[in-house]
Amino acid sequence: MFTRSDFEIFNDPTLAGRMHLIKTVIDPKFDAIAPTIIDQLSTPPAHQFYAHVAKHLRRFKNPPVDTWVAFSENARSYKALPHFELGFWPDRLFIYFDILDESKAAVQAKVSPAELKKLYQQLPAGFVISNNHGIPGTKAATSANIDAALTKFGQYKHSELVAGRAVMADDELFAKPTELNAYILATFKALMPIYQPMMTAWLSED
Repeated sequence: MFTRSDFEIFNDPTLAGRMHLIKTVIDPKFDAIAPTIIDQLSTPPAHQFYAHVAKHLRRFKNPPVDTWVAFSENARSYKALPHFELGFWPDRLFIYFDILDESKAAVQAKVSPAELKKLYQQLPAGFVISNNHGIPGTKAATSANIDAALTKFGQYKHSELVAGRAVMADDELFAKPTELNAYILATFKALMPIYQPMMTAWLSED
């Protein structure tokens, strides 16, 4: 499945070259693992997930700085819902749960700051948190950092919430495909106790 050599796609500085590598090297691996992740996440009829492999359609000059497959309960799109992502930055493989700009207002309308705090304080040791899905940097999901991220999420219009785990490019897990796959699935499983109550509130009648 995923290996250290996958990160070499980011060595190609051209749009055409990097897009070719994404489509021929990374996307087939996303397609291969997606059914297993969907089985892990889905609990029909309450939650049925669909995979959305990034197409980078708005790239006309600069090559993509990251690439991913997203999992949401909408068969046609994902950004307007809280969703999961598995993807690559040049230095890490990330396994995240995201609340982006497109879904932020709806989450805030349904889930109170106190409820968000209760959910995110469940993050296990070794997980990370961030307010920006567009940069690779994160902070350890300590109680203090979770509080700071939630405060920023509430105060700044374009602040997002990203939480999960990452595997750095030099990690020995890339030489152990079975263990890496188990790590990916375990991360998504650990994020479901945040996702499920949030989506229940999202779908509730006022």
